[in-house]
Amino acid sequence: MLEAIATYGKVLSMEEDPLAILTMPVRRPRDETVYLVQLDLRDDAGKPQLAAKPIEIDDDTCTRYRWVGNVVGSRPQTYLTTDRLEYLVGTNVLNLLIQLEEAGLRNSSLYRDLFWVLGSFYRCLTGNIPVLDVEKLNLAEAGFIKESLKTRNGNAKNVMADVAAALKKKLLADLELKASQVALWTLAYNGRPLVFDQAYDQAILYSKEPPYLGKKARDKGSGEAGTVCTICGATGRPVTDNFATLDFLKYYINDKLGFASGLNDFSRNFTACSECYRGLLLAEKYLPQKMSFRVGPLRFMVLPSFLTEVPLQSADLRFWSEHFRDRVDGMLDMAAWLQKIGGTGGLEADLAGYLDELPEENMALLNFLFYQKSQSELRIHALVRDVAPSWISHLMKEAHRLANRAAELLGRDRWHLDLTAIYRLIPLRSGQREEYKKLLHIYQSLLARRPISYGTLIGEFIALAAIYLTGNFTGTSVPPPEKGYEELNLARRLIQANLFLTFLQRVKLLKGGSLMSTAADTMRGHEYLKEEMQRYLQEMGYGEPHTALFLLGYLLHQVGRSQRLSGYEHKPVLDKVNYSGMNWPRVIRLSNLLVDQLRQHRIFSYNERIYAAAKELLDTHAANWPLSPEENVFYILSGYAWATRAAYQAGIEKQSAVAAAEEGTDIEEAE
Repeated sequence: MLEAIATYGKVLSMEEDPLAILTMPVRRPRDETVYLVQLDLRDDAGKPQLAAKPIEIDDDTCTRYRWVGNVVGSRPQTYLTTDRLEYLVGTNVLNLLIQLEEAGLRNSSLYRDLFWVLGSFYRCLTGNIPVLDVEKLNLAEAGFIKESLKTRNGNAKNVMADVAAALKKKLLADLELKASQVALWTLAYNGRPLVFDQAYDQAILYSKEPPYLGKKARDKGSGEAGTVCTICGATGRPVTDNFATLDFLKYYINDKLGFASGLNDFSRNFTACSECYRGLLLAEKYLPQKMSFRVGPLRFMVLPSFLTEVPLQSADLRFWSEHFRDRVDGMLDMAAWLQKIGGTGGLEADLAGYLDELPEENMALLNFLFYQKSQSELRIHALVRDVAPSWISHLMKEAHRLANRAAELLGRDRWHLDLTAIYRLIPLRSGQREEYKKLLHIYQSLLARRPISYGTLIGEFIALAAIYLTGNFTGTSVPPPEKGYEELNLARRLIQANLFLTFLQRVKLLKGGSLMSTAADTMRGHEYLKEEMQRYLQEMGYGEPHTALFLLGYLLHQVGRSQRLSGYEHKPVLDKVNYSGMNWPRVIRLSNLLVDQLRQHRIFSYNERIYAAAKELLDTHAANWPLSPEENVFYILSGYAWATRAAYQAGIEKQSAVAAAEEGTDIEEAE
C-alpha cells in the first residue's frame, strides 16, 4: 500500500509546481472577505520602513504565497507565510537562515536578503533572540521593547507576543480591517515577497524531510548509507527511519526504543529512501483531499495501485483519480450520483454506458483504507486490498437494477442500496467505541467479496424496527423521523432490508438463510393474494414459511389501522410482537389473536382470503417449522411494512386521480 501511495506522490512531484499540493486553504468567516497582509520591509536611503499591503485571498493566493501551515511540533518555525504574526516578528527569519545553511543554499539570493533584513530591521533580545524593531520602524513608542522585557521578566517569547499585538493593532487600524479579516501574514523586502524566491520552495521541502542516514549534512541516526528502502526496495540510497515530519501517513512512532530492532536501531524496522519519502509527503496532502470519504462514523481513503508498467504522467493520475472518485461517490449516494450523470428517468442505457465506458479501468486495483485521525495519530481500522473497479461497477449495476424493480412494485423512493443506505439499516449505539465494527464488517465483506451472515443481519434489522416502533431513538445512530412519518420511515427501512438480503443473494454474498425459493415453493396459497403482493413476494424470493409470516404482518397492519381509526393513539396490537424474538407457539398465538381482532373490528371479510393463505402455509409447515424466533419477527414486520407502504402508495394514486379529474373538469368548463 505504501508503495502505491509513494508512487502517487512521485508522479505528482513531476508537475510544474509540486509544492502547490502542500498548500492549504484558509478559514473564511461567513460573508467576509479575508486578506493576506504583506509586510514590506523597505530600505529607503538607509532609512528602514515598513509598509503594509492587504491582498484579497482568492483561490490562488495560498499557492502563490506558499501557505503550507506552520511547522508542527517542537521544531523551529521557519515559514514566512503564516497565520501567527508573532512568528514573523520573532525568530522565523533567523531560523530560516540557519535552515538555508543546512540545505546548502547559502549562496541563494533569499539567504542574502534575509541576512540583510535580520541585520537592518530586527534587534536582539537576551540570548541573541531577534525581534522586529518596531521602535526603529516608528511603529511603537521609544522604550516599548525595554518596557515589555521588564514586564515580561525577560521572557523573549512573551515579548514577541507583545510586539505582534502592538503591530497588529496599528496595522489593522491603518488598513481599516477587522482582526477576523486577516487570515495570513507574509514578509516582503523592497516590494518583492520573499516567498517568491525559488530557494524558499527548496527550504520548505527540506524542512518537511527528515534526517537521512548516510547523508552527512543531516545524519543524526545510526545505520549505513545503502540501507534498503522498505517501500521501493532500492539500495544504495540515503534512507530514513524517522517519519515524524509526516502528518497523515505517520507510519509509526520512534520515540520508544522498546519498539526498535535490538532496542536501539529503528533503521532495521522500516525505512524510506528520499524519493519515496518525498512521494509520501506529497501524497498525504493530495489523497485526503481528493480520495477521502465518510459514511456515518467511518472515514476511508481509496488508494489506487496501478498495474501498468507504462510510466504515468500527472495528468493521467488526476484523470484516474477523478474517475475512481466518481465511482466511489456512486457507491456512497447513488441517487445523487445518478442525477449528476444524467437524471433519474430512463437511465438504464446511460448508466450502463457510464459504467462500461472504460474497459481498461482495471489497470488499477483499489485499496480501501478505513481510518480514524485524531490530532497527530492515525489509527487504521481496516485495509481492504485489491478491489477491482469492475467489481464496484457490478455492485452498482445490481443495486440500480433492484432499485428500479422496487420502484415498479412499490412506487418511487430511495431504494438504492448504496453505502449510506446500508449504514441506515445498522443501528449503532452512541458512545460505544466498538459499535462501528458492525458496519465496518459489512463494508469489508462487500468490497472483499466475503459472505455476510444472514442471521447477523436479521438481528440488526429487528433491532432497527424496535427503535422505530418504541420511539427509543436517543443514544442511537438512528435519527428520529418527522412526527407523523414514523411508520412510513420504518416501512422504507424494512423494505430496504429485504432488498439488501435479495441483493446479497444475487451477488452471492449471503451466508445462511433460506430465501430464494423455487417457483413451485412460492405458488402455494398465492391464488388468494393480490397480484402486486405476489410480484413482490416472488421478487424477494420468499419461501412458504416467509410468506406465511409476511401475511400475518399484513393482517397486523390491518388490525392496527382499524385500532387507530377507532380512536387509539397507539396500536395495542403491536405490543403483541416481541422484538427480541418469537418462537413457534407465540406465532400461532399471534395468528389466533389477529383473527379475533379482525372480527372484532369487522374487517375479517375484507381479509379472509389473506388469512386463509397464511393459515394454509402455517399448517403445512407446523410439524417442522424452519425459521428462528428472530426470523419470525423480521418477516412479520416485513409484511407490516409492505402493507404500510401499499396504503401510502394507494393514497398517492388516489390523490393523483382526484387531481386529474379536477383538472379535466376545469378544462371542460373552460371549453
